[in-house]
Amino acid sequence: MPSENVTADPVQLRYTLTSDDLLDGFVAQTRRISRPWYLRWLSTLLTAAVIAVVFVSSALSGDLAAGPLIGMAVFFVVVVLAAAGFSVLLRRVSNGSWIYRLSVRQIMRGNPGLSQPMQATLTEGGIHVRSATGESTTLWAQYPLHVETDRSFVLLASERRGGSMLVLPKRGLDAADPAPLRSLLAIHSRRLS
Repeated sequence: MPSENVTADPVQLRYTLTSDDLLDGFVAQTRRISRPWYLRWLSTLLTAAVIAVVFVSSALSGDLAAGPLIGMAVFFVVVVLAAAGFSVLLRRVSNGSWIYRLSVRQIMRGNPGLSQPMQATLTEGGIHVRSATGESTTLWAQYPLHVETDRSFVLLASERRGGSMLVLPKRGLDAADPAPLRSLLAIHSRRLS
């Protein structure tokens, strides 16, 4: 459905961004973007490959006897499996938020303007954000993607990590129903699930 044929009412949000809102945005940005398994495990695979090359080259050159080589290989397998299991456990338990919690606090402390009351107006023409420190207007092309969480809508500039994002907390909506904002986002951006 082309955006030229559909008009939606402007949606206004009034909110004060908190560190939990920003944390929600960072977590949403990383957990919603699928990556191939080999990219998620790249550091573990590279470490295993380097250690395997050292073992094989030592065995072929005759520097190691068979007994210690087998012992080191068993130790290596146990350490790699334990590290992989610990990594999976941490990802499941914390849902990735523990990685960003300290960074979010530092960002909020270093940018006091983020803690000021804000007003965001979303229209057919784009997104207008106003705060005590200034205002900006952005076209929809800047945020072609969005993610909806329980707490907020996160507008993303890219599927890659580190891209620009705009967090719009649901508690900032004038009405309790986020359906108008959801429909406006459906017209102008693609939802990541």
